[in-house]
Amino acid sequence: MLVKRIVISFLLLTAFYEGAAQVKRIAMDEHVRRTSIYPNPARSFVRIQYKYASPQPSALAVFNFLGQKQMEMFQPGTNVYIDLAEFKRGIYIFQFRDKNGQIVDSGKFQVEK
Repeated sequence: MLVKRIVISFLLLTAFYEGAAQVKRIAMDEHVRRTSIYPNPARSFVRIQYKYASPQPSALAVFNFLGQKQMEMFQPGTNVYIDLAEFKRGIYIFQFRDKNGQIVDSGKFQVEK
């Protein structure tokens, strides 16, 4: 009977540890930067590069710091060049979204003029 309890305890602990490790891997993956942006701060242009080939984002939106949408691009691809001629000095937030509208990654950049 004691051996049976020890084996069951061992199996439960092993299952718990594996589940906790899986949750930790998922949590770490969510915080991995999927994009790189340069130059930052920027003056005349900014390039946003989505690092993963799949799933490719279906939309890119850029907002000013007040939350007003400055631009939106559909099917942006993985390497986006944005001309900043119409952008004012300030901080901007970008969001890549998937085909379901969920945010895949986001970040910010600063425009200096």
